[in-house]
Amino acid sequence: MKYYPMPENVKEQSKNARYSYTVLVNLYANQDSMEEYINRNVRIISDEKLAKDELAQRAANVVNGLIESRAEFKSYNQVQVVGITFANAYDSELK
Repeated sequence: MKYYPMPENVKEQSKNARYSYTVLVNLYANQDSMEEYINRNVRIISDEKLAKDELAQRAANVVNGLIESRAEFKSYNQVQVVGITFANAYDSELK
């Protein structure tokens, strides 16, 4: 994974953590006979560099928490993670 210098807006969101990752999580959802795909952007922050497996697991955990707690997902019969894409990786110490 290639790391980029952290922009100011990401620094503010990252609460002084060294690394910030943007992960796109693709969900499959069905309700009765209707199917749809939903994308959620997830920001993962860490003081340690994360391997792809750990990053994917953390992003999936965040989205699973959203599925269980948000009303928008209550109407679906089934919601599952079907894809994870790593969009950005930032390192606050890069210049």
